[in-house]
Amino acid sequence: MSGRPLLGRWVPALGRHAVRLILTVIVTTFLVMAAIEMSIPGGFRAVVIPLEAPGSERQAFLVDTYDLDDNLLSRYLHWLGDAVQGDWGISTRGDFAVGEVIRPRIPISVELMLVSVTLTLLIGIPLGLWSAARAGKPSATVLNTGFGLSQSVPIFITPVILIWLFAIQLQWLPAAGWVRLTNSPVDNIRHMVLPVAALVSAEVGIVARIVRADVLRVLRSDYVTAAIGKGLSRRYVLFRHALRPASLGLLNVVGLNIGALLSGTMIIEIIFGLPGLGQVVLEATTARDLHTLLALTTYFVVVTTTLNALVDLTMLAIDPRIDRGVSRSWRRAPG
Repeated sequence: MSGRPLLGRWVPALGRHAVRLILTVIVTTFLVMAAIEMSIPGGFRAVVIPLEAPGSERQAFLVDTYDLDDNLLSRYLHWLGDAVQGDWGISTRGDFAVGEVIRPRIPISVELMLVSVTLTLLIGIPLGLWSAARAGKPSATVLNTGFGLSQSVPIFITPVILIWLFAIQLQWLPAAGWVRLTNSPVDNIRHMVLPVAALVSAEVGIVARIVRADVLRVLRSDYVTAAIGKGLSRRYVLFRHALRPASLGLLNVVGLNIGALLSGTMIIEIIFGLPGLGQVVLEATTARDLHTLLALTTYFVVVTTTLNALVDLTMLAIDPRIDRGVSRSWRRAPG
């Protein structure tokens, strides 16, 4: 077991994630710019000034704004330098600053995603534990069937059912729209219930099944058998001896599902008409709005890398033996 303190193991991990974040942002944003340039006849210039008269003042303004006379690398470096200073460029859909459109929408997407992740874990972990504790019994079989249904239903089907039932038939909750938490906490919760329920229903089955499988594996180990033989209660053994090692597999799954969660959040926002980033992604992709797409790509990379860093740090805290760096055994390996 590593003798280093927790902070001593976190600092190198944070350094690796910071380097990964910077490199990933640079590579992905450059690939986005290159893809748009190569996938359109005439390049990005054809998107910006398709109908402008040659030599017009408007065309000269657009050429200067988007550096259209420069090569791809020069344009990218110019955008990157501005982005580092907080200037995300001008949208091609209305000559407005990209930052002015994205910044007010980020809190909505982040709130929706964080609440969904929290509720998914708060619901999925107890259900997985309960299913493992009652393994082989009819109630566990029914619950496992529900987990499978949760995973199999497409994420765009559940919102339709929820809207039909709770918004149209029962008229308990709004079908669309959003109220910010600062304006009215009660209305914010009312508008968030159905979108969050749709996201949680898509992910809770995965979490519960992973917890169940890992807990059952741990319960078959020798040290758990010894703990039960000492007269410890099943509940104590389940939470004290089984949940902690089983949580490592769950954290790995959460880290791997972050990308799916982000895309699922975008879909839910579009279906429920939420003023988050989902609608912006759809419109920017359709219009090939380069600067907006670059800013959105940066957002996705930052969120994904940050959440993965939190997962790694949590795993280091749970099991000090985990070393994300190069192990001593690898360094000593021949060849």
